[in-house]
Amino acid sequence: MGLLGSVADKALEVTGIKAPAKLPDNLPDSVLPDRRIRWQLHASSSLNATDNGQPLGLVTRIFKLRNPDSFLQAQADVFGDPAREKQALGDDLVAVREVQLVPGQHHEATDKVARDVPYVGIVALYRRPAAGRWRYAFKAADAELGGLSLGAHACALSVQSGTPVGQAAGSARSVAVSCP
Repeated sequence: MGLLGSVADKALEVTGIKAPAKLPDNLPDSVLPDRRIRWQLHASSSLNATDNGQPLGLVTRIFKLRNPDSFLQAQADVFGDPAREKQALGDDLVAVREVQLVPGQHHEATDKVARDVPYVGIVALYRRPAAGRWRYAFKAADAELGGLSLGAHACALSVQSGTPVGQAAGSARSVAVSCP
C-alpha cells in the first residue's frame, strides 16, 4: 500500500491539489528548480527618438550574470557585439538574449534562470542614450519575487518594478530625462 500511496501523493502534487514535500534547507543551489523571472517591457510612443522626434525601434539585450560589476562598468559601445560582450564580461556572462521593441509595444516574457546565477541585467541599445539610464542589473532572487517592469523611452530606461543594483531606485523610476 505504501507504493500506491506515494504514487497517489505524487499525482496530487503534480496537479497542484496537494503541496509538494518541502525540500531540505541544505541543498546546493544547483539542484534547486530554476527561478522564473517575469519581464515586462513597455515601449513609449517616442521610443529611441531621432533628433526631429521620429520614433524608431530599439534592440534590448537581456543578460544572465554571475556578477554585475563588469556589466555595470562596461562602456555602451561594448554591447550589441557578442564577441565584445564576452571579452568585457568574461566568466560573469552566463547567457544573453535579444528583444526588439517598436514604439508603443508591450512585451512580456518569463525567463528561467538557474539558482546559481544570482543576477540579471538589461541593456537598451539607444541611438544616443542618456547617461546612466541605458542599462540596469537586478538580483535574480528579488526579481523572481516581484518581477521586473521597465519603460523604454526616447533615450532612457525607467524601472517601474524591481530594484536596480548599485543605483538609487528613485532616479531609476523617473521618466523625466533630458536626451543628449
